[in-house]
Amino acid sequence: MNNWKNWIFLLSLLLLLSGCNSPSKEEKAKTQSKPPKQSAIQKMGDNKMDVVLYLNRAEHLLEEVYYSAADNAKGKTVIEDGITYRELPKRFDSKDKIVKYFSRFWSKPLAEAMYDNMSTKIVKEKVYVSIPRTDYPVLISVRNTNVQKANGELRVMVDDVTTPAFSTDRTLRYQLIRDAKTKRFEIKSRVGAYGSEQFQ
Repeated sequence: MNNWKNWIFLLSLLLLLSGCNSPSKEEKAKTQSKPPKQSAIQKMGDNKMDVVLYLNRAEHLLEEVYYSAADNAKGKTVIEDGITYRELPKRFDSKDKIVKYFSRFWSKPLAEAMYDNMSTKIVKEKVYVSIPRTDYPVLISVRNTNVQKANGELRVMVDDVTTPAFSTDRTLRYQLIRDAKTKRFEIKSRVGAYGSEQFQ
């Protein structure tokens, strides 16, 4: 009987001690409310490789949306005036979602301009998109990119962003500023003839 009581006593003691070591609700709340650590891109200064990676991602966001429509196995297709529109998956099924996705890299006005220049159709409150017939391949590397930092802004010039076969004007200029709310860099302006149709 004494052994049984000893076991109960030890078990109670262990439960008590383990309860003391577990974080309180307040501690859990503090841990969960901590802001996420900044990525290298958020900390981006005049590190040319960071800038090159950033701009390459930004320039391919439209392709990601088009690809998602082409890869949407369950998506429906609508044909109107000879144009085929493909249903976008849930992550891109509204204008707000697409603009928010673009706004990870581009300023809100540019993100909205990108959406407005897509060929879209709303069917039952869902966005369908027509895949464009023209693309704008870009070549942005440390070799053809010049980065200048001034007053917390980044001014970037990319020469020979494409081959002469695609365009005679092959220079792009970007202005990157920090968003006041998120502290992330965003592209405030993109100047250059090549691919400008997507941003006007």
